[in-house]
Amino acid sequence: MRITKLSLTNFRSFKQTQTIEFAPVTLLFGPNSVGKSTVLMALFYLQQILAKGQCDPQRLTALGDKFVGGFENMVNGRDLNSSIIFRIEYDKLGKIGSSYASLTDLLTDQFDIEVANLATDTERVAIELHISWSKSENTAYISQYNVWLNDIAIAEVNSDAGMKQPLITALNYLHPLLLPVNHDEWLKESFDNQADIHHSLADRAFELKGIYMPTDREIQQGAETPEDDWDWPDFTDNCFVSELHEVINEGRMTADDFSSSDLLSSINDETLKHVPVSIKGQSGALPALGKALSTSLSLDDDIFNEVVNELLSDVLIAPLDNLLALLNDSLCIGPLREILDATYQPNPYPQQHDWYSGIAAWDALAKVDIKLLQGVHHWIANDTALNLGYGLAIKVEKHYAEFKPLGNRQMGFENVERQLRNLIAHERQDGVNFDAKSTQFSYSIWDINNNIDVTPADVGVGISQLMPLVVAALSSKKGIIAIEQPELHVHPRVQVAIGDLLTQVDTNANFLIETHSEHLILRMLKRIRQTADSELPTDFKGVKPSDISIVYLEPSSEGVTIRHIKIDEDGEFTTRWPQGFFSERRSELF
Repeated sequence: MRITKLSLTNFRSFKQTQTIEFAPVTLLFGPNSVGKSTVLMALFYLQQILAKGQCDPQRLTALGDKFVGGFENMVNGRDLNSSIIFRIEYDKLGKIGSSYASLTDLLTDQFDIEVANLATDTERVAIELHISWSKSENTAYISQYNVWLNDIAIAEVNSDAGMKQPLITALNYLHPLLLPVNHDEWLKESFDNQADIHHSLADRAFELKGIYMPTDREIQQGAETPEDDWDWPDFTDNCFVSELHEVINEGRMTADDFSSSDLLSSINDETLKHVPVSIKGQSGALPALGKALSTSLSLDDDIFNEVVNELLSDVLIAPLDNLLALLNDSLCIGPLREILDATYQPNPYPQQHDWYSGIAAWDALAKVDIKLLQGVHHWIANDTALNLGYGLAIKVEKHYAEFKPLGNRQMGFENVERQLRNLIAHERQDGVNFDAKSTQFSYSIWDINNNIDVTPADVGVGISQLMPLVVAALSSKKGIIAIEQPELHVHPRVQVAIGDLLTQVDTNANFLIETHSEHLILRMLKRIRQTADSELPTDFKGVKPSDISIVYLEPSSEGVTIRHIKIDEDGEFTTRWPQGFFSERRSELF
């Protein structure tokens, strides 16, 4: 799964709604203190809300317990009468994800209602949370939660400031994923003998199915309708639009019970009458994650009641489960990575928050995963990569007395597994029972120029600042890898090579980079140009403009504004950069 968009409203320096479009590599540029790190903060604030229901946190755990000062300090202008609004969109990329539909087949088998499988048929998800301040409870809470599936609004949940009884205030019963398979037959059977059914019902139903419904005039001129032998009657507000609509609302539907909903207003369909359904939530309108929804529905058949609750769980909870899993797989590396000293002891169980200081990278290396060490060595030592002048070395305890480098400039990249096989064969000749799985390994940084092993404290500050990004890029396979200013204390030549690290490393994770480095983007532009001209270096993957999203943040009187800088296939900017980037060098030289 991959996050594709994040929209922020009334969050810190973001006042008016601004949208960040994500790509495999997303670069955040802009002046100091404009709000670049706010984008990273929003993601992990959202994670803490979903994981713990904390809408008013003093600190964000995933950011190394970074102090944020609660809701009042995060809402724009510290205006407690305003709501923070997060809208986040993600693509499931063919993944099934979370599902609660264990009894859904009973809809078809016992009740003759067959609906789509939301887990498999949902491709794109959008979630919107409104975080507000409750004066009565003196805390922040989720006042509204909206869901879109496959780009169509499907549900809305609201809560008052008392947070006692959140309500499903809207369901889009005409959403393609909620329309039963036999919907056309049901419509005809239900309404064929009634005189007051409006054409808009048929128009809307067929529109959502992608079928064009001719106008009355076109029909008079001979156009055929999808059901040409079906004389559509008119529609009244007392009718149901689908069998699911009827099941959930029948017996509860009176004029006073209808909900007033932003979602229903946006759909602009008077047929979608819905009686609110109360749910068990946390922090207001946020359903409890990781378990099926508990609702106030009390249908005549207990099994049917349970099946409908499962369906509502797939609509309201599964999208949140998937998003939380994605954010739990993400990490953020802060702007000042810790420099190890002689007192450092590896933590065998690094957590998400340990990445913010960069320590988790060294903990990961200390596990001496041979594949990870090989990859890190390649990226820091190879002439075609970062070429830092250092590599990695390993020692097999009780067998190798010294550290052996994983490769050098003369020999190139060595196959460590082959070294181990040779060692095993040698030991067996001597009658020693050598078990590679139980053998202890240790690693060290290798000074390539002096052919000696050194400690992290012996290398330059720039390498210690860059190593967490290298290790994260090679060890994290999902979610987002975020880092603030990866170019700190790093030579311009190396900054350029970071562009290759971000585009060439083999990972399904996406990068979110807060940076001031022109050098980094210049290398990416070069690779895009080389891809178009078929001039890439050997073994390099192609880079397309769609692989990179350049987001420029700039201050204004109405808060931060977002400008997306576009690139063409020639590696040229098609959007003009704001003052302060790529123009400074020109003004100094000429």
